[in-house]
Amino acid sequence: LGSDPHISMEVQDSGEIQLECTSVGWYPEPQVQWRTHKGEEFPSMSESRNPDEEGLFTVRASVIIRDTSMKNVSCCIRNLLLGQEKEVEISIPASFFPRLTPWMVAVAVILVVLGLLTIGSIFFTWRLYKERSRQRRNELSSKEKLLEELKWKKATLHAVDVTLDPDTAHPHLFLYEDSKSVRLEDSRQKLPEKPERFDSWPCVMGREAFTSGRHYWEVEVGDRTDWAVGVCRENVTKKGFDPMTPENGFWAVELYGNGYWALTPLRTPLPLAGPPRRVGVFLDYESGDIFFYNMTDGSHIYTFSKASFSGPLRPFFCLWSCGKKPLTICPVTHGLEGVTVVADAKDISKEIPLSPMGEDSASGDIETLHSKLIPLQPSQGVP
Repeated sequence: LGSDPHISMEVQDSGEIQLECTSVGWYPEPQVQWRTHKGEEFPSMSESRNPDEEGLFTVRASVIIRDTSMKNVSCCIRNLLLGQEKEVEISIPASFFPRLTPWMVAVAVILVVLGLLTIGSIFFTWRLYKERSRQRRNELSSKEKLLEELKWKKATLHAVDVTLDPDTAHPHLFLYEDSKSVRLEDSRQKLPEKPERFDSWPCVMGREAFTSGRHYWEVEVGDRTDWAVGVCRENVTKKGFDPMTPENGFWAVELYGNGYWALTPLRTPLPLAGPPRRVGVFLDYESGDIFFYNMTDGSHIYTFSKASFSGPLRPFFCLWSCGKKPLTICPVTHGLEGVTVVADAKDISKEIPLSPMGEDSASGDIETLHSKLIPLQPSQGVP
């Protein structure tokens, strides 16, 4: 067995007490164990066992005491081979532990109160910031709505009278005699082949071509489904099913199925507050902007910004499904002081008969057209 263990004690700057147990002359390498006065064992914070020239081990083990209830601590060094041990106990004077003086208690209470006040101040500041942010968002939203309202009201000052161009109409599109309304039918008209006529997409252009300036018109879509309105280049490809995207010269929005979309390359969904019964289209040629408005409530639908226009642009209309309800271009009238305004589409006679653009019309299966019409436009992601 080695020498009797010796415990040294040192008070740290933090007020904690460090105990170090030392013993020499052990063989084989011994085991160190610390115990409380109740016999409860606890591990060393650090240990070292170093042999001398004769192979006998010197043992050092230390612990940190933080619990003021641990008045007596013992260090036990055990020879596992012989089953023998040596133990020493040390008493820690109460004066070695830090005492709570009245001023320390007062400082602790003050710190707790200051902490609570700080937390309360931070929470109040955060609530105030959130409330002011919400108010700013509401103010910005109101300003944005007002600006959009001013935009479309200003746009209406540039109203133009748009009519449909029968030479561009798809054979399944039937135009009214006033060239203001159009609807899609199952029967196909026998019309002369022309390079300007759409032969795949059921579309028609407006007669008017714009090469400069600002122009505004409105389209009454009512409660009919599956339509597209907008602007296109005069020389767009009208044969085949090229995707209707700005890259191909189309700037339009549509209702297809239950969703509203901007015809961008990946089709942009439009989360509208309510369905538009009338759509306003405003073209600013020089700035390269095309605005769409829901004229049912005056809200903004979508904007194609900073487009690079070259050559004439024309109004553009498409119908994706048949029905008795037509798509109607709202007429333009002259209001007070000669100001041009858009009139209500209901002013148009409801009894104008359909007039095919050719005398002979043949019944055709438009389902054949529909079967290749929508699926062959993958870049638009038609649902």
